[in-house]
Amino acid sequence: MKNGGAYVFGFDFGTLSCRLAALDLAGSRLAGSLAFEYPHGVISETLPDGGMVLPQDWYLQHPQDWITACISLSGEMLRQAGIEKEEVKSIGVDFTSCTLVPVMSDGSVLCMHGQYKNRPHAWPKLWKHHAAQKYAEEMEIWAKQHTSWLKNYFGNNVSSEWAFPKMLQIIREDYDCYKAADLFMEALDWLPFVLSGNITRCTAGLGVNAFWVKGKGYPDKSFFRAMDPRFTNVVAEKMKGKEVLVGQAVGTLKPEMASRMNLTTKTIICSGHSDGAVAGCGAGAAESGDMLLVMGTSTCHQMIYKDYHAFDGVCAIAADGMVPGLFGYESGQPASGDIFQWYVTNCLPPEYAAEAAGRGISPLKLMDEKAAALKPGKSGLVALDWFNGNRSVLANYDLSGLILGLSLTTKPEELYRALVEANLFGSRRIIENYKNNGIVIKRIFAVGSLAEKSTFVMQLLADILGDPIIVPKVDNVPAMGSAVCAAAALGAARGGFNTVREAAAALIPKERIEYSPNGERHRIYNKLYDCYARLHDFFGLNSSLMKELKLIKGGIKPPQ
Repeated sequence: MKNGGAYVFGFDFGTLSCRLAALDLAGSRLAGSLAFEYPHGVISETLPDGGMVLPQDWYLQHPQDWITACISLSGEMLRQAGIEKEEVKSIGVDFTSCTLVPVMSDGSVLCMHGQYKNRPHAWPKLWKHHAAQKYAEEMEIWAKQHTSWLKNYFGNNVSSEWAFPKMLQIIREDYDCYKAADLFMEALDWLPFVLSGNITRCTAGLGVNAFWVKGKGYPDKSFFRAMDPRFTNVVAEKMKGKEVLVGQAVGTLKPEMASRMNLTTKTIICSGHSDGAVAGCGAGAAESGDMLLVMGTSTCHQMIYKDYHAFDGVCAIAADGMVPGLFGYESGQPASGDIFQWYVTNCLPPEYAAEAAGRGISPLKLMDEKAAALKPGKSGLVALDWFNGNRSVLANYDLSGLILGLSLTTKPEELYRALVEANLFGSRRIIENYKNNGIVIKRIFAVGSLAEKSTFVMQLLADILGDPIIVPKVDNVPAMGSAVCAAAALGAARGGFNTVREAAAALIPKERIEYSPNGERHRIYNKLYDCYARLHDFFGLNSSLMKELKLIKGGIKPPQ
């Protein structure tokens, strides 16, 4: 049994599961890594316990899953890694973002109170809850006509994934739930509140998802009043909390949670962070000019830069957005791995499924192998990857997927490869938008399940971009990033580090894999990308056809 050790815990709350990484500060090594799948998963059809049917584009989560994950993972890590409770010095957390939680003053979530459990708006809205799209569009139109801050700080668009469109939806559709909630918090701020008892809000999350600007704060009341008179005082009434930086201590573990997690009340609690942005800390990408692609069910594009540049198509620009002292730029694609999983769930031929089973590999692995054997462009296919709408650069969740060039000779692996190519073309469109607007990208990192598991996807990404791709050999990157932030919150005087960047430099392994682009394949992909770009602009900018189809699907007659 260890004596006098020092460890930090990093919890990464993803879409389907929570991961925990424990870092040994003395040895600068990973002491253990665990995962916990949410019992309720993503709630998108009906509320738990046979509750009401949810409308289209609703995505919720159960807050009890998050609490259970904390308790279960903490106890199991102590047992498996042989760590004493007194040796856990600090805890960091990250969450999918923006996951909006209606919170009571005691930290409980509104849906956990009996009279609200069958009210959908009382539940946490997951990041990909897109049912607030029309409210986001309403905000965007007004802000473009009456303000400059939208163009200057938020890429001149409003996403339905952000906090205030989701809150406006609650006001319009269930005002009783809005009134009943004492606070609305991002989940990344809510869990530090549950752990410490102190209400804080990390400025990195506010800067990306809540129209907050360093030195300026939130928009003027006139903006919220224009949306709805009942929204006028939302900041004063529903957004209370001390503003804190990434990697800042917000308190210590309160007695109730210390007992349930088998830890002590001396454990420092760090400010929360988003799962996409914290991955930079976990990958060792913390310098100006670093672009990080977090590639999992979705893809987040996180850019660290020394200067501020406002331009259309970026989701947000936040001072101290990834690490303190540098600007964080955020863009993204709301479906990546989800698309590939959709394919194997709905389109995989039975004989392919049998082959994968017979070889003891996953269907995705099999499709990677078959698609990798094809030559670029030989399928005659090009696709749009908007299966869950478009976050960047169009910020339009009424858009949908498209596959062009199908014929009676199209093979399953050709279709699969076209979907992968489309998703990576989407990343190229985002990255080119940065470069065309004066952002100098020095290094491109890729992390997440796709980066870790698929050499096919990574090589394809390098060939499509024409740039080298760095994949750090780090397990559980976001959880590692949260542990790095926890080490910074602990501080050097208590055995941690003075800054997030110092902690990342000391604690993150330097091993990496680099994928170099193939010149000939890149030249072919330039031609295919031109086809993709023309489809992108036609259906994304010039045609309302996809929105009309979505209205028909929802039983609404499109406008004439």
